[in-house]
Formats: sequence, structure tokens, C-alpha cells
Amino acid sequence: MAKVAIIVVGVGQIASAWLDQFAEKLPPHAYIHSMHSSQHSALLAAPHSAKSWRQWWQQAGPRGAIEPLIAALRDQGQQVIVLDLTASKTISRDYPNWFAAGADVVSANKYAGSSNPLFYQQLRHQLQQSGQRWLYNTTVGAGLPIQRAIRERLACHDQLRRLEGNFSGSLSWIFQHYRPGDRLSDWLQQAAQRGLTEPDPRLDLSGMDVARKLLILAREAHWQLALADIQITNLVPPQLRHCSVEQFWQQRELFDQHFEQWRLSQHPQAQQFCYLGAVQQHTHGVVASAELTPITQQSPYAHLPPGTANFIVYSRHYADNPLIIQGPGAGREVTAAGVHSDILELIY
Repeated sequence: MAKVAIIVVGVGQIASAWLDQFAEKLPPHAYIHSMHSSQHSALLAAPHSAKSWRQWWQQAGPRGAIEPLIAALRDQGQQVIVLDLTASKTISRDYPNWFAAGADVVSANKYAGSSNPLFYQQLRHQLQQSGQRWLYNTTVGAGLPIQRAIRERLACHDQLRRLEGNFSGSLSWIFQHYRPGDRLSDWLQQAAQRGLTEPDPRLDLSGMDVARKLLILAREAHWQLALADIQITNLVPPQLRHCSVEQFWQQRELFDQHFEQWRLSQHPQAQQFCYLGAVQQHTHGVVASAELTPITQQSPYAHLPPGTANFIVYSRHYADNPLIIQGPGAGREVTAAGVHSDILELIY
């Protein structure tokens, strides 16, 4: 059985969780070849030294090109899998070079799957030409099998009609706690302290993360959609969108005032909200939105435990009784587990 060399790009929380909890569980013929950040690279000294990856990372040198490593390993007859565990748009633009060099890719990075149509079409064309594979199931719903469910529905000749859900783990946690009368920034701060938000929480509040996930699922369903087509509710007031993160936190009262004005003008009677994403196929095209929505006690989103994601798939086969996928929608451990599942799918 050919060896499987795994090249890890990114050494943040998801990478650390995967290296600590899952790397030692790889099949005997698979091993960690090297680790790379935006500035450094480290080659592990032995195929089975994953337990001591932090020691090897402390000895990392300047970052080298990944493509020559892929080519050399392929020349030795090894399968190569590159793990993109970053949140970097720049890194995602290296995928064509990785495919060309002969690597399969597992991605937890949303930028490639939600890239502009020309780049995305280039990736798909290159995959068809090269025979390489690209799995990115953790880009939506962490470890939940939402993308696999879509592919399964299509393989069964079902017709997808609508996909919806609370796509943001951080916003779900915040609005499962928030009630009118609270200061929204208090719940936002608690979510940030728990590591549920991005380091800059405005990336969550802007709705762009939800929009990118919607675009990924729409493309998985073979629907034509672009980011510019998605109607997005940005919860960050215009005055706070371009300042530093520190200044944003210092002016949190302005954030709270902006939200309260929006709530009272749009939904003064609402007692609970959920930030929902939805994409739907109509006769005249695809319609998508990422919006903060008032919900009632009868909503399937009203009584979810904090941090729980709920995805609903409507199709010809699942029309009156839709397919529901529910579970942890964010978190380093469940995301790392999803990454490991993708790796095993590529190996076997």
C-alpha cells in the first residue's frame, strides 16, 4: 500500500486539535510530512513523530514552497494530502498549484469554495483534468454532514428546493441567550471570551461568514449563485466597520444603540431572534439571504441548546417532512474530527 504523506498548512486552533487528538490515529501507511504557517515551515524528523509536533515546530525555519515537496513525494510514489486549516484567502489561491503538483486537498478554509465564479470554475476544471480530489466538509457546519447529505440527495436523483439553517455557531450562541432588554455586546463579549467568535468579532457580525457558507452549499447543489447575489444583514454599524478591533470594543455602546434602534424600528414585539441563512431554487433563479430573523416559540430554532446548529433540507423527496441535520455547528474538536473524516475518505 502506497504511503500517504500529509502536509499541514496552518498551525492554529483547528490544526492543534487535529494534531493532538487525531494525527496518532492515522492508518499505519499515513504520516505527517511537514507543517507550514504563513512565515515558517518544519519537516517532521520521523514519520510517526506527531506526538512531538510542538517540539519540531519550535525548530521551524523560514517558510518554503509547498509545490516542490508535493512533486518530490509524488515522484516517490506517495499519495499527498494537503490540509488547509487556515482562514486565509491568500492560501486558498494556492490550490491550483497544489492540484497541478499532484496533491489532494482537505480544506477547512471557506475562501476557495466561496471564491469568485471564475476562480471556482478554474478549480473545478483543474480537478476534472488532474483527477485530484478536494474535500471541504468542515467549511459548513464543522463536523455535521450537511454537504454529504446534499451530494447523497443528488446521487439519488432527488431535486433540492431549499436549504436553510443557523450557519454561524457564534451568532447562534449569542442569540440563543439574548433577549430584549439585554445589552447585545455583553453576550458578544462572552462569546469572544469563550473563543466562539473570530478574533475580530465583526467578521461574524457582518453576516459574510454565513453568506460564504450559503454560497458553498448552493454550489454543492449545482445552483448558480455569487456572493453579490445574497441579501445580507450586517449587524455592525457603519461607523465601526473600519476601525481597529480595540476601538470597536471601546465603542460597544454605539454598537448596542445601533442594534436597539434596528430592533425597535423593525421588530419591536419580537422576543427572540436567530441569524438564519437560506438559499432556494425558484423558477426565475436562485434566491439567498443571510438575515437576523425574529422567531416564535414554535420555530425549530427556538429551543436549541446554545451553540447547536440546525440545518433543514427541503427537496422533492423531503417536501412535507424535511431532512434535518442538527448538532454542534462550531468548535475546534468537532471541526478537527470532520477534517479527519475527510482525510480517511481520501485515503480509503
